[in-house]
Amino acid sequence: MTALKKTYAIRMIYIGEHTLSKEEIIRAFEKSVHDVNSAYCEIHVYGLLLVYDSYFVHILEGSEDTLHRHLRFLFKLEIDWIERMKKSTETDRAVLLENKDKSEPKIFRRLKMLMVYHSISTLFFARWRALTAHPPSLVGRLDVNGPISEHMEQLKICLNKITKLCDLLKADEKLSFEGLNAVDPRIESLPEAALLDFLLQSSYIRDLRQTYDLHRRVDDHQFYFESVWPLPTHFTPRLLYKLKVDDSFVEPLPVMPWEIVKKETEDEDREEPQSGSSSSD
Repeated sequence: MTALKKTYAIRMIYIGEHTLSKEEIIRAFEKSVHDVNSAYCEIHVYGLLLVYDSYFVHILEGSEDTLHRHLRFLFKLEIDWIERMKKSTETDRAVLLENKDKSEPKIFRRLKMLMVYHSISTLFFARWRALTAHPPSLVGRLDVNGPISEHMEQLKICLNKITKLCDLLKADEKLSFEGLNAVDPRIESLPEAALLDFLLQSSYIRDLRQTYDLHRRVDDHQFYFESVWPLPTHFTPRLLYKLKVDDSFVEPLPVMPWEIVKKETEDEDREEPQSGSSSSD
């Protein structure tokens, strides 16, 4: 059921690859959302978390401040988890990581921001919830080195599937993908694991951490006129250094606009003493 808001909200969709079990990754996201909503919020964070064995899709709605606060809490949660993992024994670490990647403990291997919708007044969700599912297999292969048009086409396909998923959840609040077979029409709303992996590898889609850093940090921009000296006051004429065909001599330099102004000023200064002497007579 949609919820109408008097103030505008944003809808954020991001995907990622995780290293935890489904239950653990759901608890991590649930904690970050709960921490945001337990404090003051202009618009509470609601949405849907779709979890696969190694991938996830997170659709969130709220104000810009609350959604980026959720990201800050989520990354802080990962930092705390890494510190606990480093203090644990090698045996405990192997059990927690479930033989996945023992090189460096982390919750998220890759994160990508798919889309942000600004100034929305109608929300899809009235609460936050998580769903687990087994993704369908993708027919064909995707070339990560292909042109940008192919990347944008696959992004569009993924967003269309996510929209179908939101429509299904809006029609059935008890939606579940447990025991889903290959001919069930609901399976068309699930992005394939290979599709998510393709988007995570795409160089045309911004990393979620970079998006978060852009929101939190304002860089000092150096303008062009601050990096050159002397300061350019007028544009240099295009024909300033044009030579004759025989290269024997240079054309007379054109008169600059500021030279005209300077000449007029000198003429005015010259006229003032003359007018003063005539008035004294």
